[in-house]
Amino acid sequence: MKSLHQIICASFCIIVVLSNILSAKMVELPLIPLSIPAGLITYPLTFLLSDFVTEIFGARKAQAMVAIAFAMNLLSFGLIQFGIALPTQDPSQQKAIEAVLGLSGLRIFSSLIAYATSQTIGIQTYAALKRWTGPSWIWVRSNTSTWLSQIVDTVLIDLLYLGWGLHMPIAEVAPIMLFSFIYKAFFSVACTPVLYLLLKLRKFTTTQGVAL
Repeated sequence: MKSLHQIICASFCIIVVLSNILSAKMVELPLIPLSIPAGLITYPLTFLLSDFVTEIFGARKAQAMVAIAFAMNLLSFGLIQFGIALPTQDPSQQKAIEAVLGLSGLRIFSSLIAYATSQTIGIQTYAALKRWTGPSWIWVRSNTSTWLSQIVDTVLIDLLYLGWGLHMPIAEVAPIMLFSFIYKAFFSVACTPVLYLLLKLRKFTTTQGVAL
């Protein structure tokens, strides 16, 4: 049981940290004239994992996982900035590293504020719905908590980083916000069978006496 929680916690932290780093790359969408951060594609996986931890281990463990990932983000940001500041003999390599890994303080600040707020709302909503519904209706509490938290996440990150930080007009920010939420909501629905599968696998391993 403890090792399972540790594996999920480590995976959660890696996804959160790498999603921030991957957000340096903007991805052109194939069907609509819009570009999104690459991290947006991977980040919703964190809500699948936080739902699983909240369901199995409770809101306190899930909240601790969020706090650990928050600290790992700050640590990774500090280490990256330290690495960038080290002297180099190859200026072109230095520029390339700065372009890829040079996370701005504004982006880190806005993403961490949105992350901490939305994850907390998602976990607490999931836990409250579980107390109300009991062991049933997993899909309801999973999607409801994720949609609510993703509204908060999308509004905060886009308004703080794009609107306030980069001074983009709301006419440009709004389509990004709309697409981001639609994608996250769709991702949540698509991952619902995965959540059920993870819960069944956990139940199976527990009944078989497998130490996880």
